[in-house]
Amino acid sequence: MEIRDVLRRFEELLSLGCADDAGRYLEETAAEREGAGDGPAAISCCNELTGFWRVRGRKEKSYAAAERALALLSGNGLENSVDYATVLLNYATAKSAFRELPEALSLYRRAEAVYRELLPASDYRFASLYNNMAQAMLKSNDVKGAADHFAKSLSLLEKMTDVESEIATCNTNMAFCLLAEKRLDEARVRLERAEAIFRALPGDDPHCDSTLSCRGQLEYLLGRYAESAEAYRELASNIERRFGRSPNYAAACRNCAKACAAAGLDPEAARYRRLAESVNK
Repeated sequence: MEIRDVLRRFEELLSLGCADDAGRYLEETAAEREGAGDGPAAISCCNELTGFWRVRGRKEKSYAAAERALALLSGNGLENSVDYATVLLNYATAKSAFRELPEALSLYRRAEAVYRELLPASDYRFASLYNNMAQAMLKSNDVKGAADHFAKSLSLLEKMTDVESEIATCNTNMAFCLLAEKRLDEARVRLERAEAIFRALPGDDPHCDSTLSCRGQLEYLLGRYAESAEAYRELASNIERRFGRSPNYAAACRNCAKACAAAGLDPEAARYRRLAESVNK
């Protein structure tokens, strides 16, 4: 089976809500391909697993997948390759997700150095890199640095075609920066732009969930607590459907509980607190 068929099957399992089966399938395929000497396929599987285990909240598994992909590339003398830099980027994103921010930014800068050496400045991968670097900066409370990098990412994306989802995601991230600075009207404009783009796209794009998180935060800051709760309620449902009751699901439930309590919806608040507490028990 070609690697594209493997990844298609992986995505099918995820779309069916079979996240555990999807992870097991990809891990088994990675081991099988490595044992058969098919390094490129094993690397692709490990790279995909890095992100999969990240969103599932499994730090050790996510890191192990990234480190295995890097080791396979190094074993073939590819430390200074675009593929190696892309694995570094994904590893950095996992580090950022688990709040190991100095390590994440260091990995991003290593990836950036390789990209600068090997890729044209207009390459799509720079847009992805700057977007992910910006998210780590925002988590580090470097709002200005984050905003600058989101703007660099958006500037590149707007010159490309078929990147509407990425443009919407970048606008959402810029809205998060504006929320951090309490510039609520400007944040609303950015968020509405992102929401409009996602509504026009076909299918069920998981990146759209970031707009729900941003909407929940914006409505809460505006004192519209019931509307905030509704956004977080939808976000929690989407995460559970795609990835199960992960740490991200628990975070959405906690935010929903907080908004429900502020809206005077005490039974709903209690229910979502219980759902959050049930994760990993």
